[in-house]
Amino acid sequence: MKSEPYWWVAAPREPASAAPAPLPASVDVAVIGAGYAGLTAALALARAGRSVIVLDADTPGFGGSSRSGGMIGHGHRLSYAALKARYGEAKAVALLREGMASLQFLIDLINRERIDCQLQQTGRFRGAWLPAHYEEMGAEADLLRREVGLDVAVIPRAEQGREIATDAYHGGLLFPSHGGVHPALLHTGLLAVARAAGVTVVGHTRVIGVVARGPGGHDVHTPRGQIAARTCIATTNGYTGKATPALARRLVPMPSYLIATERLGENRVKSLIPNGRMIVETGSKHLYYRPSPDGTRIVFGGRAALHPIPLERSAERLLSALTHILPDLAGVQAEHAWSGNIAFTRSDLAGIGQQRDGIWYAAGCNGSGVALMHYLGHKLALKVLGSADGATAFDDIPIDPVPLYDGRPWFLPLMTHYYRAKDLWRGN
Repeated sequence: MKSEPYWWVAAPREPASAAPAPLPASVDVAVIGAGYAGLTAALALARAGRSVIVLDADTPGFGGSSRSGGMIGHGHRLSYAALKARYGEAKAVALLREGMASLQFLIDLINRERIDCQLQQTGRFRGAWLPAHYEEMGAEADLLRREVGLDVAVIPRAEQGREIATDAYHGGLLFPSHGGVHPALLHTGLLAVARAAGVTVVGHTRVIGVVARGPGGHDVHTPRGQIAARTCIATTNGYTGKATPALARRLVPMPSYLIATERLGENRVKSLIPNGRMIVETGSKHLYYRPSPDGTRIVFGGRAALHPIPLERSAERLLSALTHILPDLAGVQAEHAWSGNIAFTRSDLAGIGQQRDGIWYAAGCNGSGVALMHYLGHKLALKVLGSADGATAFDDIPIDPVPLYDGRPWFLPLMTHYYRAKDLWRGN
């Protein structure tokens, strides 16, 4: 079993340069974090005539951008009903439509920039783990169609076999507009587009501090030197650290664990997931899975733990969950096992804006970041440029600091034990 993302086979990460180029003394914009949001922001800023450098502590794209399941959709962590109860109908509709816009933005970006990332608009099936979940889904679907204008279909249990060969669910919802990408190829393509537009992207250059220089911007400190930036942007999401402590106190990184099975063959995979859908479920383990883009294996992820554990253990837990859902896969091995950090916020929604220290940010994917972080990175660039088109429905939703938290998630092991006990109690 290989302890690196399956996605890196087709899109290896860049090696560290033996003789890295010197850093510029000054730039218009310094972006911390070379993931989806950072590169998309940098691309828009460079095309607007700004000099832009993107700095990453590791190889560009080493973090969540090349480690996810590669699913794209409109959603947020909160359901439409929950959004409506918290914010009212008008705001809930605006937030959902922002998510729908993010999906279309990414599809347009891929097509416009000719990024070969194996985009597949196959739709997504959300399985109901409990009968009560299915009843809630029916009401949710009615609201989404009537109030939001979203295309969604209710699939009863008797018909779910055409989506997934399992009896583990009690029906579900189908979102036809959703789909998947090869996340590492998407990042590789976006990186090439940004560099072609004039963006300087530098890996293996950790930002160790950002110091405000009054109205003149920020000094960005690295072990390789200091850069004077008129504007500083942080798009580190689940890998936010000490360089931006105010942002770190607002983002809780949690690992999501994934495996890619051994090669099963197209016919076997198609017999299990006939239409090649992306699959998610309502169970507390937050499992998600899909056919690999070539249709020969299954990529499967979920909450094996809420804190770092050995990949051998996470793979064992995920394989157990996979064969519970799809018993025909008993005995199948994992060829790859890996994890990647997701950034959670107190609001369960993403945040975008400017902190009191002057640093701009877009962060807080809450597990739904592949489309959303590209979109928010672009919107953040428009805000920096002073364009009214940078406005989003997230603007007045603050990402508040987590009490008793300094950026080090000491409480995650306790949460793991709590949820495991809860799962055992429910028989999950």
